[in-house]
Amino acid sequence: MKVAIVGAGISGLSSAHYLRKLCLEGGIPLELVLFESSARPGGVLDTLKKEDMVLELGPDSFITSKPWALDLARELGLANSLVGVGYGRGKNTFVYCGGELRPLPEGFFLMAPSRLLPFLRSRLFSAGAKLRVLFEPLVPRGGREDESIRSFVERRFGREIFEKAAQPLLGGIYMANPDKLSLSATMPQFLEMEQGRGSVLWSLLRNPPTSRGESGARYGLFLTPLEGMSVIVEKLCESAEFFRRDFETTVLSLRKSEKGWLVGSDRGEEEFDAVVLSIQADTAGQLLSDVDPQLGVRLSGVFYVSSVVATVVFEEKNFCGLPEGLGIIISSTEKMNLVACSLYSSKFPGKCGSGKVVIRCFLGGELNPEAALWDEEKIKVVLNEELAQIFGFDNHPKEIYIRRYPMSMPRFALGHREEISGVMHRLSHHSGLALCGAAYFGVGIPDCVHSGDLAARKIYADMIR
Repeated sequence: MKVAIVGAGISGLSSAHYLRKLCLEGGIPLELVLFESSARPGGVLDTLKKEDMVLELGPDSFITSKPWALDLARELGLANSLVGVGYGRGKNTFVYCGGELRPLPEGFFLMAPSRLLPFLRSRLFSAGAKLRVLFEPLVPRGGREDESIRSFVERRFGREIFEKAAQPLLGGIYMANPDKLSLSATMPQFLEMEQGRGSVLWSLLRNPPTSRGESGARYGLFLTPLEGMSVIVEKLCESAEFFRRDFETTVLSLRKSEKGWLVGSDRGEEEFDAVVLSIQADTAGQLLSDVDPQLGVRLSGVFYVSSVVATVVFEEKNFCGLPEGLGIIISSTEKMNLVACSLYSSKFPGKCGSGKVVIRCFLGGELNPEAALWDEEKIKVVLNEELAQIFGFDNHPKEIYIRRYPMSMPRFALGHREEISGVMHRLSHHSGLALCGAAYFGVGIPDCVHSGDLAARKIYADMIR
């Protein structure tokens, strides 16, 4: 069986790994050919090793509440190299609000508290906002139709909770406009709480999702390989045993043949028994527009947003005022360019050597798309100004590493789940064709790994019929 994997991000490489595994178990010969438009595999996974530092220029870890990335890491022999977050430091998330850093109350989970006493003592929220949250159990259930994140939070908890917590927290995850972000596609657990118990607050108080001492992101659930996230990419490339890897090669066409599929690239046209498209959904839609116009239209409707990740390195001796926490979020009401900051050297001190403070800064997104178009000098000026504003001192960093990710984050718009259900239904009619990536079931690394696994299973099932 000859299979093309189009796209060498974590989803495509995972599909290759799992397809190789299935074929080995089934005794089926497999020839895998990888097509990748860039010069390297890994997509947004990008590790820089310099001196005694292991810096992540893309995602720095993966969550374990969804098991798929952890299971993959174990399969790849990386279990012993995984380290957790914090090493005993405070695991607070701070909100930059009104010119100062204020901690999210302990146990606050994205849009609501799972512990009442820390919430009621918090200086972040006004008395009116706290009272509004306490009355949330009296808010009627919403309808069954999809609802935006903003609509849901403001309806159940009020505007202040949205502006100071939900918007910056979810904005940092999805880099999207919460007015257009689907609740059912991104945070379905909150919809289930409302529909089940009639109250998100009561559900969280009865079953707290955060660990004691944490606020905001569930830091205790995150792991990272000590040698860098890119080791996952290296191990996947090894396990897939590609027959050929064509980098800097763009797939330009896809059409059916008598045997299977003809893949056209700038190297020519080649026939395959099956194809896995692990590329952006809109690009996949363009390739499939002639094969299945309805499928092409559905895929082309997925919207993407751009972002910038800047990894900023300071000398520790020159850095004052680092808070006892792991992350900072910034509400869009502050009118700043920074969306969030991850205190990387506090999260993973074992990856930062000695004497360094490393902060990962996030800009751009749907609310500030022009930031992704700035040149590096402007990005550095903005970083220096806004970091000085947040931390209260003016100290130029030793190094800044900037990565742009143009149109790389899918925005799960209202109706997304129904659209993707339609995509998968249409896809089931095409033997030897699979899709995977962040645009379908979730944007996190575990979701992408799971997407690759599902694609491999479809291809294998189609081939053994």
